[in-house]
Amino acid sequence: MSSDVKNNKLDKMDLAYATILGLTIVVTAWCGYQHELWSSALTFELKAANTAHREFTTAELKERQSVVIDVIAFNGYLDAVSNHDQKLIDYYKNSFRPEMKVAFDAWLKTDPLNNTGAKATTPFDMPEYLLPLDSDKVQGFLQTADEKSQNADSMSSIASNYVFFTSLYASVSFLEGIGRVFASKKMQSIFLVMGAIIFSATTIVMFTTVPTYPGNFSL
Repeated sequence: MSSDVKNNKLDKMDLAYATILGLTIVVTAWCGYQHELWSSALTFELKAANTAHREFTTAELKERQSVVIDVIAFNGYLDAVSNHDQKLIDYYKNSFRPEMKVAFDAWLKTDPLNNTGAKATTPFDMPEYLLPLDSDKVQGFLQTADEKSQNADSMSSIASNYVFFTSLYASVSFLEGIGRVFASKKMQSIFLVMGAIIFSATTIVMFTTVPTYPGNFSL
């Protein structure tokens, strides 16, 4: 084999090694970029989930406080009735929260103090007694917190997948780097082909299974 032919083959192999290594470096950097984008989005989703959950917790605390206030006011009303203190009775009636007042008026219509067969023994048993936690706004906080948490889990999985593929590309770099150490052209060809196969398979699987961050370029 002439020296020119031999050098030509070496040049082609060097070019193939350089091409695969170059592509590997570019795609590895792109994987890192995607990982950072998804990780940043994950942070904002977790923040939104925590905010929504905090709003729901605040509403739940207010609900419990409202129930305590209603119970205290209703017990005071019952004491006033048992003591036949009309002035105090009127005071408690006028001090009920609007939501409690609606349920209380509906409860009085059942004549509970005289009707032993009344189904609702207190205004709290009436369907009219609605708690703040049942409102669409409060339920919206809970739904938002759940949705944001699920989105965060999905984003975390995607970011982790990019780290996994980065490790596969690192193996390609290793194969292509170690292959040039061998003096045997056969061994160099074997490592070159192995690296090319792993690179191709990894790239195909990554781009068909892992989403890229919305609004950003893709290779």
